[in-house]
Amino acid sequence: MALIMVFTSNFLHAQVYLQEKSKHRFAQTYVGFNTQIVPAQGSFISDGSSNKFPTLFSPRFNIGGLHFWGKWDFNVNLPLGHLGDKKVAEETEYLFIPGADLSARYYPWRMEFGKLRPYAGVSVNQMVFKLDHEELGSRDDLFFTASPLAGVSYAYKGWQLNAELMWVPTNKKKFYTSRNQREIFHLPQNYFSVGVVKFFDTTLKNEKGYKNGSTEKKEDELRSKGKLNSFSIGIAPSAAYFLQAPQFSKGEQQSLPRHKGVFNWDFGLGYLFHDAGLHLGFSYRDYSSNSNSYGLEHVIRRNSLAVEAIKFFWDYNGFVPFIGPSISYERWGAAEFENDVMTNEVARTSMISPGIIFGWDIVPSPLKTWILRTNLRYYPSQKITNPTGKVSRVDQFEFNIIQLVIYPNRILNTR
Repeated sequence: MALIMVFTSNFLHAQVYLQEKSKHRFAQTYVGFNTQIVPAQGSFISDGSSNKFPTLFSPRFNIGGLHFWGKWDFNVNLPLGHLGDKKVAEETEYLFIPGADLSARYYPWRMEFGKLRPYAGVSVNQMVFKLDHEELGSRDDLFFTASPLAGVSYAYKGWQLNAELMWVPTNKKKFYTSRNQREIFHLPQNYFSVGVVKFFDTTLKNEKGYKNGSTEKKEDELRSKGKLNSFSIGIAPSAAYFLQAPQFSKGEQQSLPRHKGVFNWDFGLGYLFHDAGLHLGFSYRDYSSNSNSYGLEHVIRRNSLAVEAIKFFWDYNGFVPFIGPSISYERWGAAEFENDVMTNEVARTSMISPGIIFGWDIVPSPLKTWILRTNLRYYPSQKITNPTGKVSRVDQFEFNIIQLVIYPNRILNTR
């Protein structure tokens, strides 16, 4: 999606919102790279001894946008790899991954080329810690943190340098080092990053037609013929989070980590009714969540096909929020394993699950043949049966920050 936006846009060499505040200058998109540096700090227990987390380097892909005419920056960092020592002892390796994060930065003084600007913000991030013992097996757990951050930016001719410090306040975590032994770990608290991004514009080219009235004239012409209505095709990387999850409370199963979050893909088909500000569609997601601890494993799989109706109710400089119902047909499966051997039959559950979908589109022009959408979904009171026969809540919250939505009818009608 980043490549599509790059090849259908213009690179910026001046900050256009300095000249005028308009809907077409509201936001500028960027892509770039940075390196996160985690100095040696914190502590974890392995084989009965305490160890310090070694220094870690993590190159990351960065995509985001500067909004509200240079005041707010929303972005996502996606790790591309991790460089650092992984060996704890002869029989044991560890893996610590500061994973993907979603950040919001606020500039007290708006961002301007040629000027150094401080910022402050918050980052919601996920981190993975894994212990792999040659004899016992492995265990990994996912931790979510909300972390304050601060930094400085310097931009010049469409490029921007960023230097940032992130601090994790809640770094004390519980972790099983065997099926029966639980220890207290202290994750690293200080994270530095340095990187560069390149700005480009996808909306300014629509401003001329908006001002001289040609866009409105073309919209009226197409509307009268019903040619702004269109089928839609959508795709997005997404994340699903377990607001409720099965509890493991008996014997060695207590060492199994709680199901927390899963990356997946969101595929959509639908139809847009332009005049009504209404979109009807289908959304399909399919993913699995694994919880493992030294040979024990609990697996949940979800298959969801949702029928959704979203209503657009405002247009603030091309920022168009929406809300509506999402009715999902769900098929779930749950299984348990010990040393790769299934210990019970797969427990299957089917349900019709009512939920809610909300989010926003970025719509710089009513004639756009593709737009970027952000979807959030919530499904309460979802219940599945475990292989032991116990019923558990698995309420889901889903989030994708950038969905590419294409309107094929408009591609044909606006030629």
